[in-house]
Amino acid sequence: MKAEYKERRDRLKKIIEELHLDAFLVTSLVNVRYLCGFTGTNGFLLISDMDEVLYTDSRYIEQGSEESFNEIDVFLSNGFKGITGLSGFNKINQLGFESENISHSEFISISELLTERTKLVPTSGVIEKIRSIKDENEIDLIKSAASLADRAIVHALDLVEPGISEFDIAWTIEKFLKENGADDIAFDTIVATGANSSKPHHRAGSTIVNRGDPLVIDMGASIKGYNSDITRTVIVEGRDNQFNRVYDTVLEAQMAAINSIEEGVSAKELDLVARKVIEDRGYGKNFSHGLGHGIGLAVHEMPMVVPSSETLLEHGMIFTVEPGVYIPGWGGVRIEDMILLESGRTSILTKSPK
Repeated sequence: MKAEYKERRDRLKKIIEELHLDAFLVTSLVNVRYLCGFTGTNGFLLISDMDEVLYTDSRYIEQGSEESFNEIDVFLSNGFKGITGLSGFNKINQLGFESENISHSEFISISELLTERTKLVPTSGVIEKIRSIKDENEIDLIKSAASLADRAIVHALDLVEPGISEFDIAWTIEKFLKENGADDIAFDTIVATGANSSKPHHRAGSTIVNRGDPLVIDMGASIKGYNSDITRTVIVEGRDNQFNRVYDTVLEAQMAAINSIEEGVSAKELDLVARKVIEDRGYGKNFSHGLGHGIGLAVHEMPMVVPSSETLLEHGMIFTVEPGVYIPGWGGVRIEDMILLESGRTSILTKSPK
């Protein structure tokens, strides 16, 4: 990973130059990890042509040096005051910052440290755009997380029967992940049965699974910081014509979208493909969220596959395709898979049965 981190910082430096900035302040911990490997819970980076500095508190000085392979300087932060001690600080006239990751009070505290000639320049999505294209090491880690999620959801569904609770299913999944190589769960496991399944992000609770209920399970594994995300929906020991109609609609929408993936297609076009199938079947008002999202160090990251997205799909992107139909009082169906676009080919990374 040592070479990958340096390459990422070099890519950022080129963008800094293109934006006519003298330095860039990285405050998102996910982006800090992406650029240097640091996994602590407090820190920020200052990147310029001259300097690469990680600022953190006393708990993480040694860790920061080790995780960054001693390739960048690691200083005690003392808030943002540390940046004024840089030898090149007086040469910074344009300081870029991540506008979506700094609070108003932090903005004020940074402003007070700067001289009158130094301007704070807001930016959005600079590093996130770099992160949207995965390198080989990232792809391998995400594939491992996807494979483990596949195994976990199959294991859980084998144990599902009337009388089991949503919480029991969630715990079964999380226990399996931890026992089989996951560092953590990617997010709180979603298990929704019966009418609860009409809520896309229902939290697993004490509701008991009944025969004939729809059951939605949405879960993921995290391995070395990289995440997976998969959703499967089943009907529990029963038959239901409405379930069949809704399920077939969602599956058709998902496959139509997956078959439309190619480099250069916009994310909003892909969303429209799936949305049209659902609308044509009469369930348009019941598809209440975007089609998908990128996944990597964060569970939701670029590219966002939503109606408003102008992002064009590129080689190296990994994202979900997860249409859903949700009918209040009855339940819902969502089917989610992770897709890798690589060398003009589409690979479905999550392979458990649908």
